[in-house]
Amino acid sequence: MRNDTMGIILTGDEKISPLTDIRANSALPVAGRYRIIDFVISNMANAGIVNVGIATESNYSSLMDHTRSGKPWDLDRKNSGLQILPPNLEKEKFGVIKGNIDLLAGIRDYIHRSTETYVILSLGNMVYNIDFAAVVKQHKAQQADITVVYKDVNGMEEADLSHYTLLDIDGEGCVTDIEVQPYYPKTTNASLEIFVMEKALLESIIDECSARGDVDFVKDAVIKKMDGMRIFGYKFDGHIYKVDSMKTYYQTNMQFLKEDRRKELFNRKRPIYTKTKDQSPTKYGADAKCTNSFISDGCVIEGTVINSILSRGVKVAKGAVVKDSIIMQNSVIEPDVEVSYVVFDKEVTITKGRKLIGQENYPLAISKGSVI
Repeated sequence: MRNDTMGIILTGDEKISPLTDIRANSALPVAGRYRIIDFVISNMANAGIVNVGIATESNYSSLMDHTRSGKPWDLDRKNSGLQILPPNLEKEKFGVIKGNIDLLAGIRDYIHRSTETYVILSLGNMVYNIDFAAVVKQHKAQQADITVVYKDVNGMEEADLSHYTLLDIDGEGCVTDIEVQPYYPKTTNASLEIFVMEKALLESIIDECSARGDVDFVKDAVIKKMDGMRIFGYKFDGHIYKVDSMKTYYQTNMQFLKEDRRKELFNRKRPIYTKTKDQSPTKYGADAKCTNSFISDGCVIEGTVINSILSRGVKVAKGAVVKDSIIMQNSVIEPDVEVSYVVFDKEVTITKGRKLIGQENYPLAISKGSVI
């Protein structure tokens, strides 16, 4: 597979204010030291893919700083490797970006120059650990035109299910119908927005959709071409977490506090890699108390941390209590502060004696650099 498959990642465009005011959705931190995009890049690297392009729309400086040369994923290469592909801003040619077809049209030359036969096209706003090599193997065996990775999310609430593209799958694994975020879901087969196809087919779809002014890959390409193509589903049985709102961002992070989820997402067969930083170990004071929490390197903990995720360099002063919260890099919790169900962006300072309480379904988010 190493020589015949390339990867394209489309960064998420969902707005999760204030966290995505300064960064792309895919660059959001999860589990303290990781970013959402680490999971899909690692999945591709673990499958032997050495040509990965990340198509971005806006606020991509943080993403570029995180991925850089691609070294953590062994993608720092003279040929191919990991490439950040900013949007094409030639207004006379593409105009305003209205959908993922426009993003793909903006990197059309990159796709055409790539020498691989197959392509894995994926969104960058999901957390999962999938064997992409197995997906491509099934795609070839079934001689499919397009293979869509999906998961049966039976038991998910109808309101949450409506955030997904849903697939009807027949007994032979063929996709017979597709509904995009239906108000009344008829099936529980949720697409993971991962598509495998020949590179030549993707180029044809981009050219045809661009010529007609179509903007959405699923609605304007896959659905309209269903009768003329062999579209199969690849069923994934592991856990998935789609980050498209503050609620789902918070819930996704909290999943890492569960041992079984950690073992699945961070398994030894398919490791998840990320950008590394050389920092000292976390320092715990004599009165520090930490329970069921993810605490990254470089922190100073003198207070209490319960059911929370702390990124690098966070300081929790004596007498402070951090509970059920996500605290990003270099934030400061001063003495006698109490926070619960909050999400702090980088470099937030909450001063002595303050109290901030959110709700599990509506966590309180504070923008980067705020002083409270």
